[in-house]
Amino acid sequence: MKINCDLGEGFGRYQLCDTNAIMPYIDQANIACGMHAGDPVETIHTLKLAKQHNVTIGAHPSYPDRQGFGRRHMRMSVSELADCITYQIALLLGLCQRYDCTLSYVKPHGALYHDMVSDSQIRKTLFQVIKDFELDLSCMVPAFIQSNEMVEDAEQVGLNLQFEAFADRAYHNTGKLVGRSQPNSVLTLIEAQAQAKNVANGLPVTSVEGDELLLHADTLCVHSDTPNALALIKAVYCACR
Repeated sequence: MKINCDLGEGFGRYQLCDTNAIMPYIDQANIACGMHAGDPVETIHTLKLAKQHNVTIGAHPSYPDRQGFGRRHMRMSVSELADCITYQIALLLGLCQRYDCTLSYVKPHGALYHDMVSDSQIRKTLFQVIKDFELDLSCMVPAFIQSNEMVEDAEQVGLNLQFEAFADRAYHNTGKLVGRSQPNSVLTLIEAQAQAKNVANGLPVTSVEGDELLLHADTLCVHSDTPNALALIKAVYCACR
């Protein structure tokens, strides 16, 4: 089971995590593209570090919402959204070319990630933008019980998907994440390690309603801004290896 982490989200003197310490324990780095977090120094440092550790690089675009860390829903026209996503992917792609790295996939961030699930127009716009780069980029999407519509929309444009489960977040029995504003939405280290181990071994996880939930995932996410993120990532690493 691959492990991915959202990185490059610091800004100036404000650092959310110890990127240097985290990188050896992950397989995929979702690097912020400046719309929700990050700055040139942080982005380039993260990119170089991923290359050094042979970590696969993904673009992590969001709504243009630095104040809300990309976690607020925004209304944008189709063309505005397409331009916003194109800009962010192109930015990271250019840096990859400059530092002799390969951009392999795209993972939407925050509210854009969730809106992609609930709004077919947003999802289709995102998929088309990724495909238009003509670089064989895949898109990282949530591993839900029912993902037929998402698969069909991806197949229409010839886009490959990676299905992602979350090690550090609680789930509803619908397969959706418990909102961050709700209590116990972020799991403890012990809970996250157990959930990661279950997903990695093809076993069900337990939803907040108490139901068993089977998530067919290709990769497991641990958020770098989760409290005690480094210890959490190490625990998930041990559970998946």
